[in-house]
Amino acid sequence: MTHPDAPLTKTPTLERLLAALRRRIVLHVWLHGFGTVAAAGCVWLLFAFFADWGLRVPGPVRVMHGFFFLGVIGFFAWRDLIRPLRRIPGRGELAVLLERTHPELRELLVSAAQFQSGERRDEEASPELIDEVLRDAEARAAALDLAGVLDERRPRARFAAGGIATAVLAVLGFANQEYARIFLDHIFGGRTPWPQRTHLAVSIPVHDASVQIEETPELIHVRVARGTDVPILVRAEGVVPDDVTLHFEGARNRILTPSGGGVFRTLLPCQEDLAFHVTGGDDDDGLPRVEIEVLQPPDVEGVAVKVEPPEWSGLAPSIAFNRDVEVVAGSKITVHMLPSPRNATGGARLLPEDRLVELSRAPYPRDDDDDVAQEQGLVFEFTASASLGYRFELVDDTGLANPDPGLFRVHVIDDRPPDLRVLAPGRTDYETVLGGLIPIRARAEDDFGLTAMSWSIRPHVAGADAEEEVAPVLAGEFAAEPLDDPGPAGRSRSLLGATRVEVDSLAPEGGELTLDQRFVLAVEATDNHQPEPGVGRSMPVRIRLISADELLRRMQDRLARARLDANRLADLQREKRRRVEELLDSIKSDSPLEAGDTLALNSAAVGQRRVQADATSLARDLAWVTQDVLYARLDDKAGGVLEFLDARLAASPEQGFQPGPWSEVGAAHAAGELGAPGFTGSLVGLVHLALQVSEGSAKDAAAAVDRAQKAGDASAIQDALVEAIELQTTSLRTIEDLLERLAEWDNFQNVLALTRDILNRQKTLRDRTKRFAKEKQ
Repeated sequence: MTHPDAPLTKTPTLERLLAALRRRIVLHVWLHGFGTVAAAGCVWLLFAFFADWGLRVPGPVRVMHGFFFLGVIGFFAWRDLIRPLRRIPGRGELAVLLERTHPELRELLVSAAQFQSGERRDEEASPELIDEVLRDAEARAAALDLAGVLDERRPRARFAAGGIATAVLAVLGFANQEYARIFLDHIFGGRTPWPQRTHLAVSIPVHDASVQIEETPELIHVRVARGTDVPILVRAEGVVPDDVTLHFEGARNRILTPSGGGVFRTLLPCQEDLAFHVTGGDDDDGLPRVEIEVLQPPDVEGVAVKVEPPEWSGLAPSIAFNRDVEVVAGSKITVHMLPSPRNATGGARLLPEDRLVELSRAPYPRDDDDDVAQEQGLVFEFTASASLGYRFELVDDTGLANPDPGLFRVHVIDDRPPDLRVLAPGRTDYETVLGGLIPIRARAEDDFGLTAMSWSIRPHVAGADAEEEVAPVLAGEFAAEPLDDPGPAGRSRSLLGATRVEVDSLAPEGGELTLDQRFVLAVEATDNHQPEPGVGRSMPVRIRLISADELLRRMQDRLARARLDANRLADLQREKRRRVEELLDSIKSDSPLEAGDTLALNSAAVGQRRVQADATSLARDLAWVTQDVLYARLDDKAGGVLEFLDARLAASPEQGFQPGPWSEVGAAHAAGELGAPGFTGSLVGLVHLALQVSEGSAKDAAAAVDRAQKAGDASAIQDALVEAIELQTTSLRTIEDLLERLAEWDNFQNVLALTRDILNRQKTLRDRTKRFAKEKQ
């Protein structure tokens, strides 16, 4: 019987072809298997190397990696080399491979191989037919080649990968023979250490002479004062780790991150002794060890600041302990300091000028008696001209300095110039007439004391610089009255000055005043500052001369506007009274208030206060009109009213509209105490009526509504609302009386205007007649 894979003796050409194909298959198996084993082994060796070198795995793990390497080689050798070599196909299977590449053979080669090996027996086939098949197979085998039968790229690529991996590994091993030798030693159980990649250098970058450092390769000993912040600098050379760790003895560790360039920094506040070492990367030897010894530094036990104010301030000397002080500019400051220990020396650093002042020995004052020395301390002196801070820098006999000294401050108050307010004229643009009076009232205030107040009136020069000196046409000093207690030194901090100036006195010598001529009023005050007194100046008041006719026309216009305001005030008061009446009707005495009633009460209170505010505004406008007419002296019969009003306004230190003096003038006029003034008396009566509303009935009505708003029961609310309605009715009657008088005044003014117009026309006709007669002569 023929062996299934016996040589094909009858078809030698086919035998040679199949043998060549077998050799190629074997070669490809070797290429694939060797490349796979080499690549896998190299990859595992690289993994084991980096695990050992990077992670510093222990010895048993390294040995285990060696056994794993052998396992990897054996596994891939069995799977990709030994087993495929055992499964090399026979001649029939090789013929099948050829048939797959040449399907046109129609299994001719396979049949020839099977007929010769005895795998195929066909009893019906004649020997002649078999011989013919063998001849055809032999003939066709001579024309065939093995190109394209096998995929030769993959085995070659696997072999190339394994070869390259082996070559790279060999090159790396020869290039780093020390690392390769250590790695192989570790694989076989050796303990040769790896070369250290990271080297940490610890330093204390302190340049303060009070910090004492003793340094050796194994130990850094630092002596610092308690409270000192000690900088720690760790510099990494070689492989820079992601962080380093400070291991403190008896405390938690601290992890530092790099600040750039392989440098790690931190700051240790030292209140007690410390000891630590640093590790990072593979530098874990703990050297050098750092020991910080904390010593008790010199300190400030007490501070006493003596203040001697300048004599002109009138302030008494004082002393302050352990706190900041506030002093007047020019004060003499003596700073006493009690050090601990007592033999400490040093200086005081003044900030912000950063100047060091030497401290000298002097007795330290006691809290209860400044003249008795308790112990010897340190002292320095200076004259306060600007706010500053100071800190004490002390050194004891061992050279130890006080860390982070406390900062004390001296706040210097400058003697500001006097503050001036012009109370009258009440406007910055004041207009008057020839023959009138200019009321001048001013109030001055100063920090420490005033010596004088003066006023001056200068001609207004168009386009002149504000700083340009223009000679005054009139000037004088106030007979100022103090508004506070001058004290033993006679220094008043608040003065009130009042005077009156005749408009005609502003005329230049040998000249006359003209209409539209302008002046500037200024008020000055001087304080008691030494050596040069401070001077305060008020805002300038511009004065303009107008004609009496223009002043009367403006008065008429303002009274017309006041009449309109009075009409609106009357309508507003009627509306607010109607709302209060509706509110009174809606409140029942036997039921609690509802939310809507409370809101209505709030609205009524706000509305009545608005009535009062509008009435005050109306009274103020009428008062300004009357005051302008009085001081213009347009009514020669109103001298008594002018003197009465001026005396009370001159004694008032307040600015703006003041109902009190005007109420007194109105009451005196109504009682006939001011004589029989002309039309000015009517103006005073108008002001008096307006004040009866704003300061009388309207104000009392607002107070009554407020009481109703705060009342606890409905009965009290009703009583308050009834009173408010009565007061609102009184206010409305007074407003209507004021409207009637304003209407009469309007008619009176119309008659005066018509008369004035007729007189002006007659004067013009007379002048023309005279001029015509003169031309005829």
